[in-house]
Amino acid sequence: MVEIFYLSSLEENAGKSFLSIGFIQKLEKERKKYAYFKPIGIPKSAFTNKADPDVGFILNTVYKTDHPYDFISPVSIPDAYYVDLVDTGKKEEFLNKIKKAYEKITKDVDYIVIEGNPSIRKFIRVGLDDVSIAETLGINELIYVSTESTDRCIDNFFFARNYYEFRNVSIKGILFNKIDYEYIARIKELTKDHINRYNIPVLGIIEKSLELFSPRVSEIKEQIGGELINEQSSSGLNNLVETFLIGAMNSQAALKYLRQVHRAAFITGGDRTDLAMAALDQNVSTLILTGFIQPDMGVITAANEKEIPIILSPSDTYTTIRNLERLKPGIQEDEMEKVLQLIEKEINWDLLL
Repeated sequence: MVEIFYLSSLEENAGKSFLSIGFIQKLEKERKKYAYFKPIGIPKSAFTNKADPDVGFILNTVYKTDHPYDFISPVSIPDAYYVDLVDTGKKEEFLNKIKKAYEKITKDVDYIVIEGNPSIRKFIRVGLDDVSIAETLGINELIYVSTESTDRCIDNFFFARNYYEFRNVSIKGILFNKIDYEYIARIKELTKDHINRYNIPVLGIIEKSLELFSPRVSEIKEQIGGELINEQSSSGLNNLVETFLIGAMNSQAALKYLRQVHRAAFITGGDRTDLAMAALDQNVSTLILTGFIQPDMGVITAANEKEIPIILSPSDTYTTIRNLERLKPGIQEDEMEKVLQLIEKEINWDLLL
């Protein structure tokens, strides 16, 4: 009998790839026979490589397998325009592909980690949502992942619980992920007062790690289609970004905000030399100059002295910010040990293994 860890969430960007990486490493450490499965991969674009970058990363790092990619992630559906690209008539074809792949990779394993769709609502119009996939695979328990650091997490949890029960699926346990430190005590209160009475185990409470969940400058550059204009500071592409600041004021006003943050990405126009120089005197990880306006040479010189990369954005400030809102920071290869340590420490493995 295969033990199934099917990770699902109501919210998108819940960190299911991060959790999958941690689960895989833990199972490997415990010398268990296991497999990793992502029924529906999400490629970056509808018209590029159909591979899911998260699946590719996992296959290249923590999950080395002889199974081909199509067994690990048998169906590919892009995030954008999928309603137009995937007709409901494809439902049975896709579900059959998922079932055949699942049966092949679970033949000789005792555990399987299944990374669900971005949310339990995703692909529901075409009948390829998490619950439909679970029903097809004969799975009747899902792990619910919650990332809300507000009391709304309880409403969302019970909404999901009621929905699952309506679809004849139960919750194996709830896993709180990427939770703000100051809210952890509150979650423990809510667990005692609202969750325990329903006999649903809390599998763990994982604090939001700025180091693991913050984007690097290189990821920001790729997301906005930017250009690094000071190659001398290319090492700074590995800098972490904890927050974003938009420079649309005078330099004195900007300093007030810059002094309150750490490792910021400062976004302003290339013609705002005063703001760029003010930012470079503070704790910034990168300058993002919008409108594709080249900065003054003095700005480049000052940035190189501090090894701060300058990214030239081809878009205006508004569009740049909108693009950054869609950024999904990924775990880096040099962070694998930190992921394992966090997963081992914060998850109650006695409930799972």
